[in-house]
Amino acid sequence: MAIKTFKEIIDDKGYRISSKDRAIFAEGTLQSFFGFTDSDMIEFILYDVNDNQLPQGEFDELIRYIPMNSENIKDYFLIADGTTFQAFQFPTEYFIDAERLINEAGYANGIFKTQITLLNKRVGYESPNEKLWIKEISPSRTEVKLLPLRNDVADKTDLLKRFGVMTKGRQFREDIIPFIPTFIESITPITIDSFIKKIYTKKWYDKMVAEFGIAGFDTLMTRIHAKFSASMFNEFSNRDSSINSNNYGNPKKTQSSLSFSKDDVFKVAQRIIVEVIENYLPKRTIQSETDIDTIFDESYDKIAKVLQRRESDVVINAKPTNVTVTKKRDDTIDDSYVKSWELDKEKQKEVPKEIRIPKFSKPNPKKSTKISKVKANPTPVTLRNQIRRGGGGRGSNDS
Repeated sequence: MAIKTFKEIIDDKGYRISSKDRAIFAEGTLQSFFGFTDSDMIEFILYDVNDNQLPQGEFDELIRYIPMNSENIKDYFLIADGTTFQAFQFPTEYFIDAERLINEAGYANGIFKTQITLLNKRVGYESPNEKLWIKEISPSRTEVKLLPLRNDVADKTDLLKRFGVMTKGRQFREDIIPFIPTFIESITPITIDSFIKKIYTKKWYDKMVAEFGIAGFDTLMTRIHAKFSASMFNEFSNRDSSINSNNYGNPKKTQSSLSFSKDDVFKVAQRIIVEVIENYLPKRTIQSETDIDTIFDESYDKIAKVLQRRESDVVINAKPTNVTVTKKRDDTIDDSYVKSWELDKEKQKEVPKEIRIPKFSKPNPKKSTKISKVKANPTPVTLRNQIRRGGGGRGSNDS
């Protein structure tokens, strides 16, 4: 079928780029697979017998895009086996219900030509607000500089996030998923057995097998491996992969991450294998709390008959104990004494240092208690003052 938009059609494959330019792009071709993520889609274009493109649906769209999900795979693929992660097999061809696509486009009878393309979305979309635009083309025509369209609507889409993944050299989730089956197949029951011995030690391994009486340990490892593979499939098909979750195997309510690396795959596998091992390995029932029975149970040995009782008329009076109470002396100083001592100190400061303070050689005599009698005619006594002369002065005697 010669569709005008194609430059070449080789082996039922249409190319919109010429063979000369395609040789340049072929150097950087990235192998991709269809049907692993919700970002994959079907591009459907309808032509009449004269290769005229026909409008589709209520809004007369010339190109229709159908995003892939579990419902659409059942609706538009005649053979759905192999179009997902099933059995780790990548399909080489798909059988799509073209009649249904034509009928949904609004046409029932006639001769039509169809163009169906399976797309892996990376950056950009047919929507007017999810496009990249070419800013510059290199002189050698081997490189182009692309920038995302910016407006209020475009900024609300994942265009900028996808553009960031591409420009920062990170890997898209869709580019990593095809390599996960090889990684899972490299993990065997023997690998898991070695992993347990490495994590829990060989001594713990042998003791665990002996104490719990595990018969057929190889069978246990096979069960662990099967559940590990199923959980890995759930994780990378955006389903709950936690084996202890009530929603195990059900689709997640959140969208999967756009970017994913091989290190992320390893960390997820590590988490899942630990959860599966802990779930399948036997566990002892350990009672962490003590239950108290408040009901009195009668003893089976009839303890009331075993114990004997003896009575006596002897009365024993206990001697009261003498208790000696020692009172601790209060070492605190009276405030009045302190004030008196401080006052004496202040007085001493007021006395001049050059004046000697007289001291009595003998203590004061005691006061007599006798009463002296006064005579009637006392003898008169004459008192004289004698003044020494000297130094050229004059003196006089007074009587």
